[in-house]
Amino acid sequence: MLAAECAWAILHAEHARTRELLARLDTAMKTGDGTRTGQRAASAIEVIERLQDFEETTHRPKGVVMLNMLRGRSSEADELLDELDSESECCNGLLSQAKTTLKRAETGDARAAAEAEALLQRHRQFMNVHLDKEDTLLHSQTALLLTAEEWAAVVSSISKEVRAAKERARRRSH
Repeated sequence: MLAAECAWAILHAEHARTRELLARLDTAMKTGDGTRTGQRAASAIEVIERLQDFEETTHRPKGVVMLNMLRGRSSEADELLDELDSESECCNGLLSQAKTTLKRAETGDARAAAEAEALLQRHRQFMNVHLDKEDTLLHSQTALLLTAEEWAAVVSSISKEVRAAKERARRRSH
């Protein structure tokens, strides 16, 4: 099960990176050093864009094959996957709303900055719970339900999926 250990080592490292970006976002929003609301909002937007890019081009693509292999194996696994999908959608929505609101705050709108802070607080809470579920419950389900051969397929798919996601992102930016 070396392949499983390798895959989860990568996923845990990515979860640590996500938590680091969440902490940077929190810092950007709470800077009390006299930085104007607009500057804080611009810094927060920059971190949000890095977080979104990381999720879309690096983290999420790695789980595609693993989650597809896991789906349909047990009702418990399917319920967990549905829950994780729902949480991801909620997190994405909150982050998008916060980014839109922060664009208003860039003009100095203190009310928009407060609204964005509340959205980002909810996002951070949801995301931390989501990452904890992936680290514990999803990890357990994959250990129970995936074979060594399936793990080998998961690991071999990681670089292919990430390359494809980065190519899609590159095409969108042009």
